Amino acid sequence: MKAVVWCFELLLGLVVACVVDAGIETKAPQNPLQLRLDVTPGLSRIAGTELRILCAGDSITLGTLSSDGNGYREELRSKFPAHSVVFAGTETSARSNMSGGYFAAWPGKTIDYMAHRIGPSLAQKPNLVLLHAGTNDMNANAAVATEGNDPAMAASRLGRLIDDILAACPDAVLLVAVIINSCASPAQTDATHHFQRLIPGLVQSRLDAGHHVLAANFSDFPTAELNDCIHPTDRGYRMFGDWWFDFIAQVPLAWFRPPQGSDPERPSNSTPPASMTASFTAITSSSSPTSSPASSSSPSHSSSSGVSKLGPQAAAVLGLTALAALNVVCS
Repeated sequence: MKAVVWCFELLLGLVVACVVDAGIETKAPQNPLQLRLDVTPGLSRIAGTELRILCAGDSITLGTLSSDGNGYREELRSKFPAHSVVFAGTETSARSNMSGGYFAAWPGKTIDYMAHRIGPSLAQKPNLVLLHAGTNDMNANAAVATEGNDPAMAASRLGRLIDDILAACPDAVLLVAVIINSCASPAQTDATHHFQRLIPGLVQSRLDAGHHVLAANFSDFPTAELNDCIHPTDRGYRMFGDWWFDFIAQVPLAWFRPPQGSDPERPSNSTPPASMTASFTAITSSSSPTSSPASSSSPSHSSSSGVSKLGPQAAAVLGLTALAALNVVCS
């Protein structure tokens, strides 16, 4: 009997090891997600996975004060193999030189403003939504914070926006940023800190209800990388893209579903190649949050320890081999 128990325990351990090595998540992620650029391994992706990403927010998502007008979005795209993602959204920037760089962001606007205008972008059925919203709601200027800058009220508005996104795209993964800090004024800084503390709880209640939503902690983003105490520098925007990528890499693979319907129709001068919505094989976070797009455009297929991860097929073969061996040992 002891031999049978021993064989069963050994078999269970081997199966778990194979599943983990295949890149299949076996436990729920923490909320909020924390930055781990120095330790995040490359994640093997199941063949056929497609990403249609909607970047939503305000001028920080738009890329205000970035020299190329792309903000963090070009850096984020550079993390994936060429032509592996499509950006959803109805908005574009005349300053951006990024092909297919659509989004749903409005400079100087509040959460409520976004909520009233994001619908057409959600109708494009992204399967990943990146939301950074609330910076303008914390502004001490009533002309900017048009619904007031009370953090609790802003959190309620954010909760309604989250619900709208989840209702429109129930199969999507939604990452909600715990927004970056501001050094514009002591009042705005204090309000921002209060608002930041409320976001994980908002998200947790939706997560507990079964939605694929997580908070992503940007509250440690360095204010030294802000141009005007609000918008990142060029290096800051690259960091911002690195951080989003790192948070995406922590999402359980089982959460991702293929986007519904066809990719958004675009004018011919901005239509990505036909292979834009393609499967990707691996993504790896940069070892440095300030790495340039050129240095991060070729994702690694190995973990940070330098040991290659097995793909799902290889892990399955290993599992079958282990089963066969145990059949001999335990018979």
